[in-house]
Amino acid sequence: MKKIKSITLVLWCLVFLLGCKEDILAPLEQDEVAPGMISSPSTVSTAGAVKITYNLPSDEDLMYVMAEYTTKYGKVVRTKASSYINSLTIDGFADTAVYDVNLYAVDNSENRSKPMTIQVRAQEPAIFGIRRSIELVDDFGGINIRFKNPTEANIALVVSYKDSLGNFSTKETIYTKVKEGNFSSRGFSSQETIFGVYIRDRWDNRTDTAIASLTPIFERQLDKSKFKVSTLPTDAAVGWGLPVANLWDRVIAAEGSMWHTADVGMPLQVSFDLGVTAKLSRFTLWQRQGVWIYNHGNPKRYEVWGSNNPATDGSYTNWTKLVSCESKKPSKQPTGLNSNEDVAAAARGEEWTIPLDAAPVRYIRIRVLEVWIGPGGKAAHVSEMTFFGNDK
Repeated sequence: MKKIKSITLVLWCLVFLLGCKEDILAPLEQDEVAPGMISSPSTVSTAGAVKITYNLPSDEDLMYVMAEYTTKYGKVVRTKASSYINSLTIDGFADTAVYDVNLYAVDNSENRSKPMTIQVRAQEPAIFGIRRSIELVDDFGGINIRFKNPTEANIALVVSYKDSLGNFSTKETIYTKVKEGNFSSRGFSSQETIFGVYIRDRWDNRTDTAIASLTPIFERQLDKSKFKVSTLPTDAAVGWGLPVANLWDRVIAAEGSMWHTADVGMPLQVSFDLGVTAKLSRFTLWQRQGVWIYNHGNPKRYEVWGSNNPATDGSYTNWTKLVSCESKKPSKQPTGLNSNEDVAAAARGEEWTIPLDAAPVRYIRIRVLEVWIGPGGKAAHVSEMTFFGNDK
């Protein structure tokens, strides 16, 4: 009997709470008295933004301050700041024009004060300075885009090209905040093409389009059937019966088809022959897959060197460093914990670009400086490598 009464009491409590839901969510205080106005506003302008500092009214029920202005595109933008601070920042300005901004004090009943109207002028948004620094040049299979972004602003580079109908079509959008940008957009045949690149920020402000007529450099994947083992005296010994030739056997996921060294310590290196002399454009390296991604002997920091006449003693005489690489784990989680993004990135492989001014080479040397297990790692393993360039 007591149990039935307890259940009944709980049900009545639930009915009461549900019936009072609107009252619970409503403001605790309701009045129609507007708070006082803010006073003594002052401004500081930065790139695409303005910080406004002010004195708050003394109303006890003050909740926040709101700034409101209309953009050059006719959109009303509102920015709020808590009553516990005395400043707010309006960002996303599209230009350096003067704008009227209304500042309101708002209380717990959502009553607004009379507006304090001020005029503000932001400094030039970052995207326009970046746009002036853009350089477009021919690259393997496409174009190379270089720019400077000194404030490390979050931007989108929109790459387009003029298609067969004479219309600009978007090829890709590159999101970045790097200070020194150097990106390549590929997938084009080696014929003259008109390219366009413009910059967009997160408020959808846009620059004009940089236009260039360029001819992409011929590029193709190098024929792996021509690759050969070319072991030098200082190269790492093979471990676990997994030879160097597994680097180009076209198998990525299988556990038994990788290159694996013996425990020789870091740094270590492996050398091989591409079978042709080629001006390289890029390469992709696939880690050992499965539970091993971003772990164990997969390279974390490594270098790729090239030569046409390697020293027979295994030294670095006649070798030129083509690129330094550092593997990045997308999730940044500790070793052994991999997100879906980590798994997908490892499956795609890590692509690295060879500088345009690099000389043609025939022999490749991979110098592993550190593996993912840490500085104490003694062995390395790689599933597959693919190279691209011009071997004509």
